[in-house]
Parts: sequence; C-alpha cells; structure tokens
Amino acid sequence: MPRSLGDTNRHHTPYWSVPVYLGVSAAVLVAASSHEQELVLFYAVAVFVSFLAGLAAMTRFPLRDHRMTLAIINVAGAAAVTFTLVVNLGRGYPLLSIAATAAIAATLYLLWVKAGRPAGIEDVERHLDDDSAATG
Repeated sequence: MPRSLGDTNRHHTPYWSVPVYLGVSAAVLVAASSHEQELVLFYAVAVFVSFLAGLAAMTRFPLRDHRMTLAIINVAGAAAVTFTLVVNLGRGYPLLSIAATAAIAATLYLLWVKAGRPAGIEDVERHLDDDSAATG
C-alpha cells in the first residue's frame, strides 16, 4: 500500500487510512441506498469469499502431510461455502462485492510480487528494514 497510508500518530493510529476507510464506507453505504439487507449481502459475499480462500489454502497443508481426513474436511467446507456464494450471487447485487474483493486481491498480489514475493514474516521484516535503510 502507499507508504502514506501506514503513517501513524503517537497512538499508532494510521491517520490517513482512517479517512480513506471512511470514504470507502460512505461509498458502499450510498451504493446500497442505506438498505441494511443490501449492505448485509455486500458483507456476506466478501466474508464468504475470504472463507473460501482460507479453506482452499488450508487444504494444501494436510495434502502435503498426507492427512487425507483433514483435506476432505477442508474440501467439504469449501464446497459448502461455494454453494452459499453461488446462491448469494444469484441475487445479482453482490457481484459488486465480488468485483471489489477481486480488485483488492489483485492489488495485494501485485504488491507482494513487487516486494519480491516474501515467504514469511522474516522476509517481510527484512524488506521493511531494507526500505527504511534506503530512505533513512
């Protein structure tokens, strides 16, 4: 993300991120015409997409360790979440939420690639230290 969104005050509050979040929230509220059921659909679809991504990622670990029971449980969970997403998307309106989620995911992926595809927190911390040394 832009470095300015990470600038914090003495209470560690990212002060530029707060107005950005306020603006995005206001845009979603306007897009849903303040109808709470439509807002719930936006939220639910984004949450279920996150669940699906998590379950898909978590299926990889038991497969790697040859723990088929856990892999099957994760696949079953992913199937249930996929069914719920399909039903919600059949309503049409949550497609905006899917598009926003995809845009955010693509942005984060590109930032990860730009950072050199760090594999763990140590790589991220090293990358941050390198950036701090270069600018400071």
